[in-house]
Amino acid sequence: MNPPLYRRLLIVDDQQPIHDTFRRIFVAKDCVDDALTDFESKFLKSSDVDAIGVAQKQTQDDVYELSHAHGGEQAVVLVRESIAEDDRFSVAFVDMRMPSGMDGLETIEALWQIDATLQVVVCTAYSDHAWEHVLDRLGRNDRLLLLRKPFESDEARQLALALSEKSRLENERRFELKKLEHEVVLRRGAEAEMREMALRDALTQLPNRPYLLDKLERIIQENRSGIQCENAVLFLDLDNFKIVNDSLGHNAGDDLLNLVAARLKECVRDSDTSGRYSDKETVRLGGDEFVVLLENLADERDAITVANRIVEKISEPFPLCGRLVTVGTSVGIAYMNHHATEAHIVLRNADTAMYRAKNAGKGRIAVFDRSMHADVVERMELENQLRRAVELESFELNYQPIVNLRDASIMGIEVLMRWKNEQGVYISPSDFIPMAEEIGLIGKVGEWAIEHAMNAFNDVVSRLPAGSHQDLYMGVNASRRQLSDPFFVERLNQIIDRTGFERQRLKLEVNESYDPRHREQAVQTMLSLHRTGVGIQIDDFGKGQSSLTCFQSYPIEAVKIDRSFTAAIATDHSHAVITQAIVQLAHQLGSRIVAEGVESKEQLAALRRWGCDAVQGYYFSQPLSVDRLYELLADPMQSEGIRALRQQVAMPILFSQQSNLMLTNETSV
Repeated sequence: MNPPLYRRLLIVDDQQPIHDTFRRIFVAKDCVDDALTDFESKFLKSSDVDAIGVAQKQTQDDVYELSHAHGGEQAVVLVRESIAEDDRFSVAFVDMRMPSGMDGLETIEALWQIDATLQVVVCTAYSDHAWEHVLDRLGRNDRLLLLRKPFESDEARQLALALSEKSRLENERRFELKKLEHEVVLRRGAEAEMREMALRDALTQLPNRPYLLDKLERIIQENRSGIQCENAVLFLDLDNFKIVNDSLGHNAGDDLLNLVAARLKECVRDSDTSGRYSDKETVRLGGDEFVVLLENLADERDAITVANRIVEKISEPFPLCGRLVTVGTSVGIAYMNHHATEAHIVLRNADTAMYRAKNAGKGRIAVFDRSMHADVVERMELENQLRRAVELESFELNYQPIVNLRDASIMGIEVLMRWKNEQGVYISPSDFIPMAEEIGLIGKVGEWAIEHAMNAFNDVVSRLPAGSHQDLYMGVNASRRQLSDPFFVERLNQIIDRTGFERQRLKLEVNESYDPRHREQAVQTMLSLHRTGVGIQIDDFGKGQSSLTCFQSYPIEAVKIDRSFTAAIATDHSHAVITQAIVQLAHQLGSRIVAEGVESKEQLAALRRWGCDAVQGYYFSQPLSVDRLYELLADPMQSEGIRALRQQVAMPILFSQQSNLMLTNETSV
């Protein structure tokens, strides 16, 4: 059985007997006196007087709480209190005729001003206001019903029940609407928070890339609509950030990024003290990349002023992990004008200018111009062509012999990659190899070169007389990215298995300098290859900044002197001394020496005197196709350089321990 419903009724009448009558109708029998007064007999119809007991029993199914007001003024007070206490009346029974104070119409108007949802029953006699007059005064609505005197108790109960139920349902509907409105507010708040999170960097709490792109698009639209303002995008990243991140840990790296973000905001605030910049944003794009957006500049030079301040501020040491850590930055500036059509292009232009600044030296500033744009377009086209070249395998391999200075024999060959772009122009390896590293293609390019070179080498050796060139080896360049790949050894072994290449003939030529982030993996890769019989040679020795440290870390069997040293040994005393020292150092550490870029007999003579083991260069042969390589290996004497060297190998070379010089019958350099 459901519990009885609780309903509040307000009785408004200036006569107490009427209040008593309503109590007899709506309140349980045990709460009122059974005796009816003469007044009540006149107020209720005779049939209803006899049925009052039944009425009292029926009201027990519903619970009514009656409040009584003996005039309009008191009713207004009670309704105000019900609103304040959030315990509203369901129905108000209002007598039309109340001679003292407010009459029924005035009372209803006042009550509806307080509670517009209040259901009202007008209790009126035939001599009171006409119903049309009441409607003209109060308006036609579903909150007003008429109860003519005298009336039956059932009529009063039915009106009270129907209107209070209507009020209850409306209250429930209002409550549900409020709940829905609250949920909508919460959802909108959550959506706004999610949008805010989506547009804000979680680490630094700075705006992020999507926010910046949206902001740039809005600025571009404003420029199109005729609002011409000078705006600038300042793009920067941090020098040496990855070294800090890897050496001190990711938490330290995060702390550094927060410190940088704070300094950038400080730089922008400082610039605003002049009152020249009305809008500015500091944005973190991701990693160690940041952007400062300056809007409504009075002068383009103001952006350069801010950029200089940023470079100066970021170069100051940061307190990190109990020490002072120094990083730096370079800034690229791209101005936004009516030529700017897309946000990502503006950002790319600033990025391009930043890299131009870095290439000019650390702590520099560069402003994007059309020449940079041309460079960007040219580079993008070259990148696309390189991608297509990888797919089509449209590379060429040439081979340059390495000559043993002891007996003038060809002891090895170096594989050299060549690429002709779609316009038929050869692109230097010094250009397309770094590009392949940057765009993530070096693995495919390098492994293609290794596999095709192995197949070509096998083909050439198989055509030579049996037993000849048993010690001939093949040198192939391996990039830093390849050696830093933990799966490189596995893939190289698969290539060797597919080609049937003799492992001991393979020599990987590696650069002496490695990014500290990947040095450990690179060393592990080289050690693993060395244990399986693959030789490791240091290429371009002397060109980097860590030449000597590689002897301690790498399993080196040979060192190749960079051609920049070889080119000047016959004419420059300092280069000659350094080169001779490299030869002696490598020999003392048990490594062979190969000199690259030998182009003259004077260079060759000096290298022989200093005890260099092998040489390569145009003096002996230019890079050859695989067919020309076979011809040279079959008949080395067709090389003028080799013929001349064979004539000299019988010449006695004496070594004086006292002077520590190589002596021949030629003049020493």
